[in-house]
Amino acid sequence: MFENSDREWETYGAENPYFGVLSNARFLKENLTDEARLVFWQSGQNDIETVFKNIRQHIDPEFQPRRALDFGCGVGRLLFPISERCEHATGVDVSPSMLAEAKTQAAIKAIDNLSFIESSDCRELGENTFCFVHSYIVFQHIPEAKGYAILDRLLASLRSGGIGVLHITFSSRNFWYWKIIRNVPFNKQLRNFVQGKPLNTPRMQMNEYDLNLVMKKLWSHGASNCYVEFSDHGVVGVTLYFKKA
Repeated sequence: MFENSDREWETYGAENPYFGVLSNARFLKENLTDEARLVFWQSGQNDIETVFKNIRQHIDPEFQPRRALDFGCGVGRLLFPISERCEHATGVDVSPSMLAEAKTQAAIKAIDNLSFIESSDCRELGENTFCFVHSYIVFQHIPEAKGYAILDRLLASLRSGGIGVLHITFSSRNFWYWKIIRNVPFNKQLRNFVQGKPLNTPRMQMNEYDLNLVMKKLWSHGASNCYVEFSDHGVVGVTLYFKKA
C-alpha cells in the first residue's frame, strides 16, 4: 500500500503536531500563538466534559473510572482532561513525535498520573485492563482492515462493567477516491505538485467502516446499553457509548 497512514501521522507529529490533531489553520506551527494553544487545550476540556455528561446521562450515572485509555492520544488534547477524572490514564499513539510532545506538555502541566504506549496496532494492550476506553477522530485515518483488528483489541482491553466511547466513521464523500488513490504509486507527490505544495506534504486518509461489523464486534465482546450520537465533519460518523456487561 503506497498510502501509509502510520508514516503520514508521524510526519504530522514531527512537523505540525497540533494541526495534525485538529486540522484548523490556527494550529499550524507558524500560527500557533499562546492564544491558539489555549483554544486547543480548552477544546479538549470541552469535549471530555461532554463525553462524561453523556455517559452519566445515558449509560451510568455513577461512573467513576480508575484506569482509562485514550487511543490515538496525539499530543494529549483529550488524554489530559481524561486524566483529571481517573486515577491513571494511558495514552496510545503510533507517532513517537506526538508522544514526545505529549510528555513535554504533561510535564509543563504537572500531570503525573499518565503512561504512554507507542503502538501501531494495540497488541501491547492487556485484556480486562481499563475501566474506560476512549477514542475520537482516530479510526477515520486508519485503513479499515487494520482498524477492525485494533477495535477488537480495544474492546478486549475493557474490563467487565467498564465503559467505551469510540468514534467511528461510516460515510465519506471521498470514499472511492481513497480506496483507489492510496494504492497508486507517487500519488501523494503528484497531488502536492499540482497543488503547489512541498512534494512530501502528508495527506490524512479518510476511511469508512461497516457499522454492521462494528456493532457485531461490540456485541461479541459483551457491550450493552449502547447510546449513539452522529457527527459530520466532512465524513459522517457515530460516537458509540456502551457498557461492557
